[in-house]
Amino acid sequence: MALDSPCVTIVGIHGMGGIGKTTIAKAIYNEVSAQFDRCSFVDNVREMLQQKNGAINLQKHIISNILRVKSDESIANASEGIGIIRDRISRFKSLIVLDDVDEKFEFDEILGNIKSFLLGSRFIITSRNVRVLSTLTDDCKLYRVREMSHHHSLQLFCNHAFKRDSPPSNFETLSKDIVYVAAGLPLTLKVVGSLLFQEEEAIWKDKLRQLKEIPEEKVVERLKINYDTLNEEAKQIFLDIACFFIGEDKELPSYMWSDCGLFPITNINILIQRSVIEIVVKGSEKKLLFHMHDQLRDMGREIVRQENIRHPWKRSRIWSKGKALDIIFYFFFQGSNLVESIRIRHNGAKLGKIQKECFMNLSELRYLEIEASMLIDDFSNYVPSLRWLRWSIGFSECIPKFSVENLVIFEVLGFVRDVCIQIASKLKVLKLSRCWLDEFPEFPRSGSLEILDLRNCFHHPQILKDLHIGNLGNLKVLRLRDCGVREIIGGTVAMMPFENLKVLHLQDCGRSSLFYMDLGIGNFGKLKVLRLKSLWVREITGGMMPSSLTTLHIKSCSCLVRLPTLENLENLTVLSIECCYELEEILGLGGLKSLETLSICHMDALGNVDGLDSLYSLKSLTLRSCDALERLPSMASLSKLLHLEIDSCLGLTEIHGLGGLESLQMLHIYFATSLSHLFGFETLLSFNKLKALTLRGCPVVTLLPLHDLDDDERGVKVAILDSLQELDIRGTVLMLQIFCRMIKLLMFPSLTQLTLTGMEIGNADRELSLDGLESMEELVELHLGDLTTLRSLPSLSKLGKLKRITIDNAPKLRKIEGVTGLKYLEELDLTGCTSLERWPVDELSCLEKLKILYIAPGTSLIDRSALRRKLLKVSIRSRF
Repeated sequence: MALDSPCVTIVGIHGMGGIGKTTIAKAIYNEVSAQFDRCSFVDNVREMLQQKNGAINLQKHIISNILRVKSDESIANASEGIGIIRDRISRFKSLIVLDDVDEKFEFDEILGNIKSFLLGSRFIITSRNVRVLSTLTDDCKLYRVREMSHHHSLQLFCNHAFKRDSPPSNFETLSKDIVYVAAGLPLTLKVVGSLLFQEEEAIWKDKLRQLKEIPEEKVVERLKINYDTLNEEAKQIFLDIACFFIGEDKELPSYMWSDCGLFPITNINILIQRSVIEIVVKGSEKKLLFHMHDQLRDMGREIVRQENIRHPWKRSRIWSKGKALDIIFYFFFQGSNLVESIRIRHNGAKLGKIQKECFMNLSELRYLEIEASMLIDDFSNYVPSLRWLRWSIGFSECIPKFSVENLVIFEVLGFVRDVCIQIASKLKVLKLSRCWLDEFPEFPRSGSLEILDLRNCFHHPQILKDLHIGNLGNLKVLRLRDCGVREIIGGTVAMMPFENLKVLHLQDCGRSSLFYMDLGIGNFGKLKVLRLKSLWVREITGGMMPSSLTTLHIKSCSCLVRLPTLENLENLTVLSIECCYELEEILGLGGLKSLETLSICHMDALGNVDGLDSLYSLKSLTLRSCDALERLPSMASLSKLLHLEIDSCLGLTEIHGLGGLESLQMLHIYFATSLSHLFGFETLLSFNKLKALTLRGCPVVTLLPLHDLDDDERGVKVAILDSLQELDIRGTVLMLQIFCRMIKLLMFPSLTQLTLTGMEIGNADRELSLDGLESMEELVELHLGDLTTLRSLPSLSKLGKLKRITIDNAPKLRKIEGVTGLKYLEELDLTGCTSLERWPVDELSCLEKLKILYIAPGTSLIDRSALRRKLLKVSIRSRF
């Protein structure tokens, strides 16, 4: 909100229906309204604008609120209303909240020019559609509302179901199960919690079963508002994702949707804007996967179920195992031509043979996913609309004949001996995995193929095969993994007809002459992603790599001794080189002006990373197990770096330039046994940007923060590190001493995870103190180990968020106070605390959430039998 700013600001809050946008807007309104001259909260703007004279009524509502009079003025049109707002309202410093707007709302057409409002005014606008908010003004501040955490979800549910913050013990499991099904959606938690208030356990169990099958009606009504505003093509894509493609790479379904005339590029973007789907990036390959909230998924599946409640075979999509089998084996004669998509999964059962008669009425079927079955007979005259066949099988001599004139995607996983696809003129995607082919398949003569993915496809993988590539001119993605290639027919490697290739992934392709040759990669002018793994190649020759590259991964090419210079890769954003043990240098590193992620791991011969100091765009740097690396260029110029990890670089002695890393949030240094100096570390801490700090196994580090602290620390002034959330100091003795003293100075108010471990702490006669620990009220995990001089801890009674405590090998520790106040504590590990005084059972019996208690073997710390009677669910164990 930036209330101190004199600017007029719009804050947009967006997210799916029922996620809590209105609740957040009301909470902000109630919190800050006293700081404004006049205020107005207008809910259900979308519904208001749908009514007759909706814009004028909205203007009247705002005018009435701001002027604090009942508006009986006659406003002829919206322009006249804007004039009244400009002349009579804009003189006030106003807070105006407009809840639930859609495309019909246009700020300028209803409220006029934002610049006409008095400086300091604020607008809060909520919407399901982020596009509506992003078009309001250029500087609209957008905030997306995410699902509630499990802890807060349980608390909200209990407030409605029990009128308290936590469930009674006899309803704890049921409550957590319902909260899990609700998946962090506040609307569901409120509705279901209210329905179950003061109900019997049997009704709770029945409601839980119902929720797993059918979402709550009131929730569906709210969520369905967005769905109803979609065009027909977007609705079809949404239902496909809800039923089949959550977690699926968005690239493959888009081929099917495009061929079906559903315009996936436009409509996927609409679904994202309406907050009904997300695209998440996962994996090292940065795949773009569909994600959908569980409640929206259930709503989509309920829409399909409502197409015909009694007769599943008359629905458009079938994904349940039992219903799909009914369609295939029993009801093919009862109008199943309504079915467009089927998924049949065996869940451990063998489904047997499926004959062509089972498909006789599936004339509209466009997507078929089937596993653990054998398709027999000739299917040429069946499923003429099929666009995507995804088949996982046990063993078959060959793929049965299908009507392939419309087939766009063909995937086979399993033991098949032959694949015949030459006449599939529309085929865009071919993926074969774990087949028993004798040769590479003959590709479609039409040259339509755009994605070719072959993995472990041969019965005898040690025998190299010929790859015919003469008709693959349209190929965009080529992945060859665990496929031995003897020779490329239709052109040499350097003359591959791959002018459109964007992704090339070669992995473990055998000891053939192919990978001693000139790969000619420089000729691939559109190549974006190159991945080379486990190849028998000593050099990648043939000039420079294509400047179009954005991602380069090279891994486990153990014979590789030389790379082309990388200086021309001005578009490269990701570079990862791992397990290339003979590679001694990386030429041209300093020329990678767009590089954001650099990972160099397990490079035994690499002696330098010259050019690192010129990577001004770098955000993430990982150096791991580079034993020959003794020095690094100064990092002072890497002002955008967010994540720095140095792990097991045993020869590294100094790190320079930490004081220039003004954006750094994560610093992890592991087992740098020769590391003695961290230059600029104090300045780095002063930026107060670090969220996580790990210093583990660095025994000889001597240049430390706050090195001028005297023994009593009187008069010392230090910055409070309120950004730091995770602190892990292990086996770094002097550093551990310093941070223990910093804890005493209350420097870490936001810390959620603290790990302190040291084999010996200087003078054994000097007692280690953790004063200040009692004030770390955000702590969730506390791990202490090998603190041989630790005799006492401050009281933990104020650390109410703690869930896990581990105190290992603190032989002089006699007592831990304040544990009774830790109501969320789930795990308590006291292994190695051999001197602890006997603990009264009544103290531990207050820990209702406690699940596991570890104690040193052979000690009489507690009365185990008595504690088990008090806490029935606790498991008491010993570590040896």
